[in-house]
Amino acid sequence: MSTLKISRRYAKALLSVAVQKNMTDAVTRDIEAFRSAAESSRELRSMLRSPVIESRVKKAVLQESFGSTLSAETLDFFNLVIEKGRGDLWREITSQYCSLVDELEKIERIEVTSAVELDAAQRAALESSVGSKLGKKVIATYRIDAAIMGGAVVRIGDEIHDGSIRHQLHVLKHKLASA
Repeated sequence: MSTLKISRRYAKALLSVAVQKNMTDAVTRDIEAFRSAAESSRELRSMLRSPVIESRVKKAVLQESFGSTLSAETLDFFNLVIEKGRGDLWREITSQYCSLVDELEKIERIEVTSAVELDAAQRAALESSVGSKLGKKVIATYRIDAAIMGGAVVRIGDEIHDGSIRHQLHVLKHKLASA
């Protein structure tokens, strides 16, 4: 079975418990805190991946490190993941969990690249427009890339909507070359 399928199953199980206990927000915060800690700690990542370190030692480290910050449900979940020998999938599991929460709450995360900084009104208008087309709440991250010359490039999942001047010039160049 692929790691994606395995990770998704674990994430679905955690989300199911979180929804059942009405703790989705708390568990989501826990998952984000755990992911942040693991991303910033090479030692934690190595421990989770290591087949040499016994699961009881890994669970003791998690209890000591996160016992006071994570909810009991989230800590129990990570202990189960470790018992099953899936500690190396922490990144995939946390990513799948966040994706499932976004699906549940009808949230779409997009990336917007523009040539210049967009002001708050432009950002709100863009997010509102995309949100109404998708029928979801939009959470956008913004980047600036002067190379696109103007306009914007919006990435929604796997789709890229390129409204940049650079792209329009490229299209025009090919039309003129083929005419």
